Amino acid sequence: MSLLKPSPLADAYSPLLAKLTVGSRLHFGLLNFDSDDASFGGVGMMIQRPGLEVHASFSPKFVANGPLASRIEAFAQLWQQATLKKLPTVRLSTRGELRDHVGLGCGTQLGLAIGTLLSKLTQHPLPDLPSLVDTVGRAKRSAIGCYGFLQGGFLFETGHQQEEFPDLAYRGDVPESWRIVLATQQKIHGRHGHDEEESFRQLDPVPPPTTSRLRQLIEGEMIPGLETAEIDRFGEAVYEYGCLAGDCYGSVQGGRYANPTCTELVQRMRAFGIAGVGQSSWGPTIFGICEDIDQAQALCTHLHERYSEHEMHLEISEPNNHGAQLEWASTDG
Repeated sequence: MSLLKPSPLADAYSPLLAKLTVGSRLHFGLLNFDSDDASFGGVGMMIQRPGLEVHASFSPKFVANGPLASRIEAFAQLWQQATLKKLPTVRLSTRGELRDHVGLGCGTQLGLAIGTLLSKLTQHPLPDLPSLVDTVGRAKRSAIGCYGFLQGGFLFETGHQQEEFPDLAYRGDVPESWRIVLATQQKIHGRHGHDEEESFRQLDPVPPPTTSRLRQLIEGEMIPGLETAEIDRFGEAVYEYGCLAGDCYGSVQGGRYANPTCTELVQRMRAFGIAGVGQSSWGPTIFGICEDIDQAQALCTHLHERYSEHEMHLEISEPNNHGAQLEWASTDG
């Protein structure tokens, strides 16, 4: 079974073998940290920008190039260990502006892109998403970015049960007219690696009533609001969800959000009239879900009055309802 249906690149004579394009993942928060029934779980959505193109080109040996070369090499080594296959003789490089460790899921999108390209270039069959994920060591907690890589859209997964891959409870298209404003502090990174692992060890389990309310918000407000394109209903549920989930991290990040600037951004977006505001994962990216491009541009103008470009990177993105896009240099790639 093919995980991604390839289409031919326009220039069949290009030295480029293949190109895989991915977007970003917004994560609204986890359902719990420790439970007898299921661990983690969560909800989020995929967006078009910022994104990455992962290019595979002809090369006499395997080479990783560009600003994410070390991460490409690490994922390639994991893939090789998992599949016991030789790396293909290609050059892998990236194009794009998806920053690592800012809460937008760069690691998962890059890892799955590398795993997909290496598997297809070596004709190594991948029967399903969990098999692909295993080759690059992702989804230790959330599988939102993994399902999003394949399908795009709004996603709700129920968490790991007895170490099995999390089930996807719901997937829906996000209205194409909606726009998402991203505000990311410059030169600030969210928790990752050892710091993230240590943070989870320090966190208390999420109280069952909190997990229950989080699920109610997803199933009783977000999903109905999404299906009827009621952006305020959807957005208010996203905001309350982020507040409840964020409070569970207060002991390690000093509050509901990653830092005081994140808190201020949420307050400013909410005061501007945006219902769906929150922090993606560990931050520092704060998102605001707008009803259309006009509202998104007005929000960006408002935020530019407070924050300089040196302080804050602002971007407007569209929903991504299709997932990763794979193109080959020839139809028989």
